[in-house]
Amino acid sequence: MKIFFAGTGTSHGIPVIGCTCPVCTSEAAEDKRTRSSIFVKGKNGTSIVIDTGPDFRSQALCAKLNKVDAVLYTHSHADHLHGIDDLRIFSHKNLLGETTEKPLHIYSNAPTLNDIQVRFDYIFSPVKEGGGKPHLELIDASIFGTENPLCIGEFEIIPVPLLHGHLEVYGWKISEKDSADKTCSLAYLTDSSFISEQSIELVRGADILVIDALRERPHSTHLSFDESIAYVQKIGAKRSFFTHICHDFSHSQIKAFLASHTGGSLNIEPAYDGLILKS
Repeated sequence: MKIFFAGTGTSHGIPVIGCTCPVCTSEAAEDKRTRSSIFVKGKNGTSIVIDTGPDFRSQALCAKLNKVDAVLYTHSHADHLHGIDDLRIFSHKNLLGETTEKPLHIYSNAPTLNDIQVRFDYIFSPVKEGGGKPHLELIDASIFGTENPLCIGEFEIIPVPLLHGHLEVYGWKISEKDSADKTCSLAYLTDSSFISEQSIELVRGADILVIDALRERPHSTHLSFDESIAYVQKIGAKRSFFTHICHDFSHSQIKAFLASHTGGSLNIEPAYDGLILKS
């Protein structure tokens, strides 16, 4: 499994427009944070995208993304959805550049799918066909679970219910078996303020955990650093990464924060745009 962190920032992105704080004016590449998204590629080439924010086009170009087999959405906020139109190329052509008639499958919960259909109604309106809009099929992922995972290529995928304030959103667990029949798993839990015990159990012991960690100060709809650390301890992943980070702390300052607050006992790092993991 190859994991590409396409974006690790908040809805504003970093630098924030008009901001002159030390992080927004930093020259460090790790402090340039586009809207949160992640691309996952399997050993047999299956390619999954989680969220398509406003920066999706530039993220896809940076990653040299040339194939998408499915898109998983966490929720319908603009910073996670509004690059959806740039899925056009992936829904009209396959890896060889040949035209395909199969729609690109989009998975999320019912409220998110409804928002997509209403907000981007032109995609689904029965108008004359052309290359000007994506060819998508919306699929409610609530039918999938541990006993009935969503199978896409070499991946088994289950939605992980989270609360983002009062909004019900999805995290995602993606698992892949390696050549030794050992399962490698990624748990992607962005944009959350509460993770239930049932959802913790779904991702407990994951190989890689990516978790919302907005800032040190509390927030009503996002996890703070301390809250994220507490969930990391409960979940017990082998490696954990903060994402959806605002401009309060630089990359180096977050590393220092984690070192001082965990004593090096937890394997947690701040993610950054362009980070690649192989497991």
